[in-house]
Amino acid sequence: MTTQHLIVKAARTALGLSRKELAELAGLSDRTIYNIETAQDYVLLDTMMKVRSVFRDRGIELVEAEGSRGWGMFFTKDSGSI
Repeated sequence: MTTQHLIVKAARTALGLSRKELAELAGLSDRTIYNIETAQDYVLLDTMMKVRSVFRDRGIELVEAEGSRGWGMFFTKDSGSI
């Protein structure tokens, strides 16, 4: 089981973005963001890259699971939104 969906929601919340705002910034539907955050569906790599790009541009980097370490996030710069 992955915790990727929880990290996406945490990053979005940290930036103060609504699902709709994140969707618009990533060029996706708000339903897609909902599906990611609630683990409703398999997430395509292209879709996750769009979401990660929005976060990266705003100072949050998502870290993929590796070995015994799970998904995570870290702040790459001081953002006025945080």
